[in-house]
Amino acid sequence: METSQSNLVATLRRLPLFTDLRESELVLIAERITVKQLSRGEIVFSEGDPCRELLIVRDGRVNLLKTTVNGRRQLISVERAGSSLSETSAFDGHAYPVTAETVEDTTLLRLEADHFRKVCLQHPEMALKIIKVLGHRLRRMSRLIEDLSFSTVRGRLVAYLVHLARDEGRSISQGIELELTENNEQLAARLGTVRELVSRNLGRLHNEGLIQMSRRRVRIPNLDVLAEEIANIR
Repeated sequence: METSQSNLVATLRRLPLFTDLRESELVLIAERITVKQLSRGEIVFSEGDPCRELLIVRDGRVNLLKTTVNGRRQLISVERAGSSLSETSAFDGHAYPVTAETVEDTTLLRLEADHFRKVCLQHPEMALKIIKVLGHRLRRMSRLIEDLSFSTVRGRLVAYLVHLARDEGRSISQGIELELTENNEQLAARLGTVRELVSRNLGRLHNEGLIQMSRRRVRIPNLDVLAEEIANIR
């Protein structure tokens, strides 16, 4: 674990929130930073908990989840290295609006919320970066709301498979191949549905020849044809 101040300053310098700060300013922030290591599947904070610190992912991945009244969980976002988890609550002093859970072994940097707000007052450029982060989250939430409101489960699943194929897929002679790293329950949380509907729609796509599945490996014979499905089933 990095505990020396010089290592923390070097780490902070690489984070988007702090890239414009001077060395002396980074040193002052590093003096108040603590480092926390968590294992896969640990709860970082729960929805409704009071927020007392800004949290930044140094290494690893964290899911932000919203729980509905019937207990179903909706995946809001997956935050990776460099992302802040609680800037909204640290900024306004309100409780956490979501639950954060680690996807893998994760290292977090923690800065007291009071000190974070003081830094923002002293350095408006950092406050502007927070506003940009919040704007990005707002646009992402708007897209999520649109998808959940106007698209079927099949449409959301196809759109996600197309996104994965374009970003992470491997070109092979039979089309494009990708690995589904999430199980069907996790996919359901991402798509705002239940596991049974994910399984059913994957099976239908397979039976229709739009995808070929072997365990968690997905082969897409024709990505353009699959992408056309998005418009047809909204």
